[in-house]
Amino acid sequence: MAASPFFGLAVIFSGLNYSQWVDPSWIGKVEALIPSLLGFSLGTYVILFSIMSGRLKGALHQVKSPQGVSYLEAINATFFHFIFVQVLALTWAFLFQGTWLFDLVHVLKKPYPWTGDVFKVVSLAGSFVGCFLLVYSILLMIAAALAVYRLALIKDPGEGGKE
Repeated sequence: MAASPFFGLAVIFSGLNYSQWVDPSWIGKVEALIPSLLGFSLGTYVILFSIMSGRLKGALHQVKSPQGVSYLEAINATFFHFIFVQVLALTWAFLFQGTWLFDLVHVLKKPYPWTGDVFKVVSLAGSFVGCFLLVYSILLMIAAALAVYRLALIKDPGEGGKE
């Protein structure tokens, strides 16, 4: 199975945009962008699958991609992944802002002075992951749009055409 190019691009874009995660300004962006994006994604997913007739769903289940996956499964997986990453980004931002780890380090710093350095490294890594999830969520919009575009190109298998 091939890896998503959007994943690799998100890693590269996040690494290049280090000012967003060294000083965790990505948190405000997640809080501002992801709830609206999540609402739009869920709405699109619900509308897309609610307007599909049983015949269209059956046709999409019959038409297979070159990888052997039905187009119905591919579209469903694309939207689920898109929504899952958005929820993960929002949850990560919420947890990253918590003080539990900071409080633990403060307690452990006296007997273990090295915990402050470990905390800095863990905090930077966690901040990078949060920034990555934000960028990946945004890039996955392209994948979802491509899934809908591919849906529009599919021909009825009963008519002899596939894609």
